[in-house]
Amino acid sequence: MFNVEEILNKYNINEETYEELLTDCSNKICGVTDLDWSEIVDKYNLGIASDTLRKAQQVPLVGGSFIRDYYLSKSDKSDDTDKYNTELQSQLRELERKKIQYRDERNAWNKQNYTDARIEQKFDYLENVLSNFGKINFKNTNNNPIVQINENEMIICLSDLHIGETFSSAFGSYNSDIAVERISKYLESVKENAELYKVSKANIVLLGDNISGSIHHTIQVTNRENVIEQIKKASEIITSFCYECTKIFNNVDFYSVAGNHSRMDKKEDALHDERLDDLIAWIVNSSLSHIENFKYIKNIYDNGIATFNICGKNYAACHGDFDAMDKNGVANLTMMLGYIPYAVLRGHNHYPAFNEVSGVKFIQSGSLPGSGDQYTVEKRLVGKPSQTICICNNSGIKAHIPVEL
Repeated sequence: MFNVEEILNKYNINEETYEELLTDCSNKICGVTDLDWSEIVDKYNLGIASDTLRKAQQVPLVGGSFIRDYYLSKSDKSDDTDKYNTELQSQLRELERKKIQYRDERNAWNKQNYTDARIEQKFDYLENVLSNFGKINFKNTNNNPIVQINENEMIICLSDLHIGETFSSAFGSYNSDIAVERISKYLESVKENAELYKVSKANIVLLGDNISGSIHHTIQVTNRENVIEQIKKASEIITSFCYECTKIFNNVDFYSVAGNHSRMDKKEDALHDERLDDLIAWIVNSSLSHIENFKYIKNIYDNGIATFNICGKNYAACHGDFDAMDKNGVANLTMMLGYIPYAVLRGHNHYPAFNEVSGVKFIQSGSLPGSGDQYTVEKRLVGKPSQTICICNNSGIKAHIPVEL
């Protein structure tokens, strides 16, 4: 048995203080107190390392054997021996329970940290692979843009590409191969208008729904590729398009907002910030980050709202599923932004439109598939595949160009 009185005197602790120490240790293990182990050591002037106390390696004071001897010696001084024996057993059980609880929680945290570290390591590896892939396949060239320096800038909308969707009907056809053909045609129009309006800078804006996704059963039926293949194909198409634009323009700024088709679950269960469109934008940036005249501008508010300044005027971009082109839509968006933008870009409705509401211009871009799938046929929605270009200067939007594809 330990000489309890001698050991307590060694640490200059009386019985009351010692029991307070045991309480603090117990509360620390259970997370009841914010005190660090080092603070507990300092509080009682123990003169031992904090890890020694935390791990209960110092048998005197916090070791189970010493605690037992302490309560046994205390029971010897008391007339109520049974009471102290009961208290002793209770204290020992409680201490052991809390030690086990602390150990289990520590193991759970370590497991979670290990998992997080592995995921982060895999993303770092993937980013490195994409960067090397981009440097091999998208090399920096002697940039010889069409227009060297000019005040005109171009907004290039990429909206509702729905890569992976496949349909063929009397009203239209679409698949990933057709998507590539239409994007190539769109790039030709971008080049023609850059020459026509003498544009030296491009602002490429992804307006969401880059992939078809799998949010509804009818969509799953019409998808030729699974979601992973859709992400790969969409990333390849968009990356190539952006790279070709770096050959046309002096500078290319790249923006992206998420759409509803890239949700990872059905609407009522989906998390707002979990959108696969974000992954596509990340892949594009990782692949082209080495290109000197390409710049990815991250959203400062939300993955569904992009803001930027063109020739001194403020623009905003959103997918459109949360923002209607009416007074309420303008009011809600401007109150959230804290200012009134000159214009708002959006997609979602699959047809091009230009409108002005309460002094704010709305530019709605079309979709790459057009009509012909089950939804558009049953809803009697007819529209040609299209995307939208805007020519801007310090006066605002100089030209609004829906490009039929």
